[in-house]
Amino acid sequence: MALKNKATVRADIASRKQAFVREEILSSATGLFSERGYRAVTIDDIAANLGYTKSVVYYYFKSKNEILWQIISRIFDGYLQKILTIKELNLPPEQALAKMVKQHALSVMENPQWTSIFNKEEPELDPNQRRQVRRMKRDYDAVFESVYEEGVAKGLFRNIPPHVVVGGAIGMCNWLYVWYDPSGALSAEEIADHYASILSSGVAKSPK
Repeated sequence: MALKNKATVRADIASRKQAFVREEILSSATGLFSERGYRAVTIDDIAANLGYTKSVVYYYFKSKNEILWQIISRIFDGYLQKILTIKELNLPPEQALAKMVKQHALSVMENPQWTSIFNKEEPELDPNQRRQVRRMKRDYDAVFESVYEEGVAKGLFRNIPPHVVVGGAIGMCNWLYVWYDPSGALSAEEIADHYASILSSGVAKSPK
């Protein structure tokens, strides 16, 4: 039993070490892709940035494309889970939509490298990956759209096509990575609140 426990402990330690190295590689690649662009970065660059040899990187990832795909997949997973958490609160539509727009804006400002990579490097994915990205986008937008549709049905929002409203709101937030300055006059929280307010004011149905 003791021998089995020791073997289990060793396997657990090895697994945690591998997970740590994978995270290091993805973090290194994220910084380099954001700074230099995907095509200008090599596996050697990613490895050297960590003091590794490229064989270490290839042990965990079969190609640079796989690294990019993992980064982009994580962007969606991270953003989507935060939005779903808000949706699951079952708030009134006007509150839910404002919170979701605010959260998306915060996600962009808190992860500018991710947003930069997504906006610039999606064309570097293979056709199948790009199809998956389009599906993930639709799934993400659909969460917002369902809340907007509920608000329209309840007479709270103007009857504008949901994809127009959601596309505009998300597009507005997505460019925050270009100009947001953490040392600027407004905090990320304040800017996100302003964006949520702009959307709420624009879509709210005027009382008759």
